[in-house]
Amino acid sequence: MNHRILNNRMGLLFILLTLFVVNYTETQLEMNLQTPAQIDKGYAIAQVFTELEGGLDFSRFVGLGKGVVAAHSIAYYVVFPLLLLAVGSCLLFRREITPFRVLTLGLALSYLIALVFFIVFPVPERWAFPPADALLLSDAWSTRWIELYRSFKALDNSFPSLPAAFSLVMIFVCFRYRSKFRYPVFFLSLAVILSSFTLGIHWLPDLLTGGFLGVFSASLAVLWDHRIVDAIKKVQPELATEGTRILGIKPVEKKTTFISYRRETGSIMARIVQSELKKRGHLSFLDVDDLGPKQFGERLLREIASVPNFVVVLSPGAMDRCDQHEDWLRREIAHAIMTHRNIVPLMVDEFQYPQKKEIPDDLEELLHHNGIIYSHEYFDATFDKLSDFLQKN
Repeated sequence: MNHRILNNRMGLLFILLTLFVVNYTETQLEMNLQTPAQIDKGYAIAQVFTELEGGLDFSRFVGLGKGVVAAHSIAYYVVFPLLLLAVGSCLLFRREITPFRVLTLGLALSYLIALVFFIVFPVPERWAFPPADALLLSDAWSTRWIELYRSFKALDNSFPSLPAAFSLVMIFVCFRYRSKFRYPVFFLSLAVILSSFTLGIHWLPDLLTGGFLGVFSASLAVLWDHRIVDAIKKVQPELATEGTRILGIKPVEKKTTFISYRRETGSIMARIVQSELKKRGHLSFLDVDDLGPKQFGERLLREIASVPNFVVVLSPGAMDRCDQHEDWLRREIAHAIMTHRNIVPLMVDEFQYPQKKEIPDDLEELLHHNGIIYSHEYFDATFDKLSDFLQKN
């Protein structure tokens, strides 16, 4: 596939739209061209699934309250498509294109592989196989859900479960690229998978095979992405990780560095550090720019934990008040140490550490971090070295 398409957010959206159209078309053809031989074949496979499951008794679900049935129906018919849209939208506007590309390729591979199974193994949904003695529980709430859903999923497109496959792709991508919403995505995806079983739609082999398919497809998508990046680096290295912009909108840029400093003596240098690191591709958090007039305190500690790098500007007298527990410079450094940030001290104006016995125990580790001495004469070299000390992600 053309790398220009795969490194372009509009191109990836086009792939997803194409999958949607292909799925709709395949569903309509499936419903209109189904033959008695296909039905018999699907029933034979469903009988095997029934035996593999040990003849599960679904009569226990018939007595579920209407509220429980409604919750499961909403999870399957509403939460699942909204979750796909939400995850896709969040990844679409991240600065780096890789997570959205892996999601797109993972979903595409899952569907294309599943399509082969749908054609070769036309397994009916559980409720549609009479010997399974199961009901479509969502009908107890409303029959409109399955009527809408049927436009995009044929009755015998059960094996493997696409909701399970797509859910595992979303979970895989969100955890691999550390999306801040990865835990809600995980639990909502589990709810979708569970609801497809409880409602009497999917068989256990459907769900197990669908889950494996999702992980397999996402893993292949990661390998494919590596090849794409390698190919693009040879032509346009600056676009290898960010891709081209969508609709002229600049993706949200992610900060990688927290700058800590003593305001009385280090504020000017902190501003210089922020500017010089930005030139070298590192966006930094600086309290005077990134905090509102009434925000402070615990917000600073959350910001420290959210980025991999912690640069502390050590100007003369910067550590004089660090023996006080409520001193904010002390709290910032201690929190960076506790959360295992990549700590880089920047020593300016001939800064000297206090004697070791004067340094609080929770800051003692700072002495063991390799620092950088600021040089006005070698200004660019100083910040080139600082940049080299920082982690990109």
